[in-house]
Amino acid sequence: MDWQSSVLEAAKTYLARQDEWSECAKRLRFNLGKIQYPEALEADLILPVAPRPPAGSFAAVDGGLGAAAFHGLDLLALKALAVRFDYENGNLSGHAYLPSAHPPVEVATTWGLDGFEQMRFSSLMRLRAELSAALAAAEKWKPSFLLLDGSIAPLVSDKPPEDSELKALYADVAALYQKLYSTCSRSGVNLVGVTKDSRGRRLLDLLSRAVPESAPALANGSDTAFLDLLLTEGERTFCMKYSLSPSSNPVLKDLGEWAGRILAFYLKPTAQDRPLRVEFLATSAPFGEVAEVVAGLSRLSPHYAYPAILIEADLRAAMAPEELERVVADLSVRVGRRRPLMPLRRDSRPFR
Repeated sequence: MDWQSSVLEAAKTYLARQDEWSECAKRLRFNLGKIQYPEALEADLILPVAPRPPAGSFAAVDGGLGAAAFHGLDLLALKALAVRFDYENGNLSGHAYLPSAHPPVEVATTWGLDGFEQMRFSSLMRLRAELSAALAAAEKWKPSFLLLDGSIAPLVSDKPPEDSELKALYADVAALYQKLYSTCSRSGVNLVGVTKDSRGRRLLDLLSRAVPESAPALANGSDTAFLDLLLTEGERTFCMKYSLSPSSNPVLKDLGEWAGRILAFYLKPTAQDRPLRVEFLATSAPFGEVAEVVAGLSRLSPHYAYPAILIEADLRAAMAPEELERVVADLSVRVGRRRPLMPLRRDSRPFR
């Protein structure tokens, strides 16, 4: 099959699945109130959300990284910061940054990790930096809401195998998560994670078990792909636990008593953009309040429904190419000419 035929087949399959999901979404909406969802924490599949104009103090955390690979050495440059927005009557009245609006770059090197382990190392180092920034923000500012870019729990891909040299680093990250949970709960800070492009299937699997006739249509795809057809502007799904069995989840079981306290729902703040996945702790504000606050923060652009404060954190934390170039240049000078840094072959082809 030539590539054009493959593309045509992919287009047909995509459109067919969209049609299946659309029909499934219509059936679920038609039967609202008639179907029971035993695994859900609320009775209704779809609930209305009235965006709440922001008031008070909010904080958000994000990190950025850059990497360079050489013969015998891998280099990682990363940074993280917290942003605070203060609102009065729905309008921004003040802002602050921690440690600063231009956070310092941290450098780490590794020497013998394989490709997968190097990716895991990068992710864990970024998480450690972001969690440290989040802890500092929670302790210093005590905002009403502290937002993370992405999940408030580590991913399965972050956990190294038992014989990995990254095991200690992962343990540090897991401990930081637990410290952040306890700090926020003790200080009355609502810890919330917002994922813009979730690929999870937790809700689809839940719907498939509750409505078996929908299982074939929901067998392929992700939560947000289907929910974009199910939800309309100003709606969210019921709240659910992050995992059906937290104690047997390979990552959640490393979070101690907090394993079963992580909750999630999906929210569609605007008609022109896709749903967000929102995670938070069971010790946080009521489900509806969390949804109203996130919706109120996510209406800066109808085509990019994401909390404005997280957008600011992302822009500030992004690693500029010249920042990584300065680190590499400085390392090259310090190594000298006797054993100069050698780029990988894939980065030094003379014929392309």
